[in-house]
Amino acid sequence: MYRYHCKVLGNLDFHTKPKLCLCRLSDRDLKVAHGELVGMQLLLEDVLLSSYHMIMEDPSRQQATLDKHSQPDLSRVPGFRSPFQSSPKASRLLRGPCNAVMSLAFLRSFLVLWKQLEVLKEHWGLLKLRGQDNDSVSFHKQFSELYGTDILYPSMKAIARQMGKEDEFESIIISSQSILPPKGASEIEIKTQQLQKLLENLEIHMIQEVLRKVNREIALVISEKSKEQCTLPTDLWKHHVMKENFSVSRPQIVEKFIQRLMENYQDGGLEITFRKDHLEACLLSLGCDVMARERSNFESYSMCYEHVLEHARQKLCQKEQELDIIRRGSDPPEDNAGQVAELSHTMIMEITALRARLTDLEEENLNLHKQIRKEVQEEYEALVQALFMACLHIKEKLDENQINLIQNVCELIGEVRTEGIDNLKELKKKWGSARPDEGMKENSAKGEVLGAAFSESEPSQQEQLQALEQDNSSLAALVCKVRSLGHWRLAVQQARFQGQLHRAEKEAVQSKKEYLNLQLMAEREVALFRQQLPALRQALARAQADNTRMRKQQDHQAQLLRELQHRATQEARHRQQMDLMKTSSMEKLLEDVEQKEQHLQLLTEAAERASRLGQLQQKRSQRELQQMRSRLAQERSVKLDAFQRVQELQSRLNDAERSSVQMSSPGGLLPRAQYSLRSAPTSSRHSQQHLLKTNLMRGKITRRIQRPGTVPIKHTKRTDNGFLPNVAENVQCSTFQVHTAPSIIP
Repeated sequence: MYRYHCKVLGNLDFHTKPKLCLCRLSDRDLKVAHGELVGMQLLLEDVLLSSYHMIMEDPSRQQATLDKHSQPDLSRVPGFRSPFQSSPKASRLLRGPCNAVMSLAFLRSFLVLWKQLEVLKEHWGLLKLRGQDNDSVSFHKQFSELYGTDILYPSMKAIARQMGKEDEFESIIISSQSILPPKGASEIEIKTQQLQKLLENLEIHMIQEVLRKVNREIALVISEKSKEQCTLPTDLWKHHVMKENFSVSRPQIVEKFIQRLMENYQDGGLEITFRKDHLEACLLSLGCDVMARERSNFESYSMCYEHVLEHARQKLCQKEQELDIIRRGSDPPEDNAGQVAELSHTMIMEITALRARLTDLEEENLNLHKQIRKEVQEEYEALVQALFMACLHIKEKLDENQINLIQNVCELIGEVRTEGIDNLKELKKKWGSARPDEGMKENSAKGEVLGAAFSESEPSQQEQLQALEQDNSSLAALVCKVRSLGHWRLAVQQARFQGQLHRAEKEAVQSKKEYLNLQLMAEREVALFRQQLPALRQALARAQADNTRMRKQQDHQAQLLRELQHRATQEARHRQQMDLMKTSSMEKLLEDVEQKEQHLQLLTEAAERASRLGQLQQKRSQRELQQMRSRLAQERSVKLDAFQRVQELQSRLNDAERSSVQMSSPGGLLPRAQYSLRSAPTSSRHSQQHLLKTNLMRGKITRRIQRPGTVPIKHTKRTDNGFLPNVAENVQCSTFQVHTAPSIIP
């Protein structure tokens, strides 16, 4: 397995990165950012819920799009929380793994659509409002007005027409004076319609630009054909033709490489792993795409240059044919000598211009050949330098291997020598033991002497040889290194000098080309200016005529605009007057209503007050009736007491009369008479005092109870005239009887 660590995804933490982005904001900015995030979350939830049927209807198509645009599973990343967990319906959508991936793919497509709309909107604004500052307030104001009238209103009207709510949409716009989307329209439909309208406008703009260019070319061709002189169509070789942009195909190589690379991967949380064969296949396809792009660019450029050369060749052939026809024609008469001279002069000038053009083309061809050779040389120079460095490296390795081989051979020779010496010693020992004792003694003495001498001389020579061999190998290595370093220095200096030489040659050629181009351009401009003078005069006359016509149209439009403004002002005044009349009538109606409400409130308060007064009067009348009843009962008891006392007085008078009649003697009559006379005044006095008290009490009662409708007058009169006069008459009768009684006595 070949591991490929994605640093961007590895270091990405969806939970902490927003906090780090928002940590240095103020409280107000944090509230604004929170509002934007919440608004974005709600918008995505609304989009997801409004397109629920679209997601669930065609899962195969969604799965195909997911396989095409596969993305890593972000739900496994720690700290990642889906923004759709708050909505129950959205959480129902994201419940299954397939539904969750489909929903995320749908939201990704919505965000891509939104981004495309914003980019196209910005490009459209720059095309419409050229030559203005993009960051100014006036630019944004004009852009919003133009976008609302040209893009937003037609798109919203189209959506309303599709939904069958065009009349309602127009009424809402008239009432609110602002462009709002129709009710029930989803965000995807709104943004798709706006994107389609922007693309249509951009296509119309491109078509108009192409038509302008074609008309300009046609005008130039017609002007060349209408000239009397037979000259080259130099107007077709102006600067705008030289400034023509050549479109080069730009394939999406990086996007395809990323897509192929992400087709087969293993997600391990914070790191993504790829297989080695898959990565090699992706790199191979990337190299093939790059080579195909370079090949197509080379073919397109070569085709363009071939067309240019073919056009120049056709023009040269045409001019040569015209020259042949002129040469074969009859000689001009003497009268047209001046014209012939002018024509010859112009032809000579054209021929010189063509020769200069040919020389320029030849020089350009030679320069191109030289440049191609230099480029090839530069390309192969790098390869040669690489080969040279590889050869030096190989040579160094060969020298090192040779030195190592020599050292190994010396070591092997030393080992073989030591083994031979050991074998000789063993053979000497064996050979010395096979001889007799005398010979053995002599030989042993000789052998000991030779062995000692050989053993003493052998180590010193061997050590010297080894030291010399090591010095030789080190010196050889140093010599090889010095040689390689010298070769490398020479190669580097040579490459540097060659680069400087190439740059100097390029600068010289470029300066020469610029000088020649400037000289030719100056000459051409002078000739073109001379030729363009009549055309410019005609264009000036046309422009003046167009200017007068445009002024008249502008005056007419200004007059119409004034009339419209006057009508608009009159309508606005009429509307203001109607609004003022409406407001005044409404104010009057409101005042009348308030007055009526106040009057009604006063009437209700008076009615409540009258009802309360009636209740109070009823309570007072009931209380007074009770008091009258109690007082009448008291008066009745008083009168009954008075009647009882009158009856007692009458009974006493009767008793007195009886006693006076029974008295026969005058002595007895006197004391009785005096007693009766004394008792009569006392009783009359008591009765009068009692009657006065009752009269006073009755007067007080009648003063207190003089109220209409509660106590009738007849009753009082009846009581005053019915009871009291009888009592008075009885009292007078009794007093009269008392006073007249003594007259009976003689």
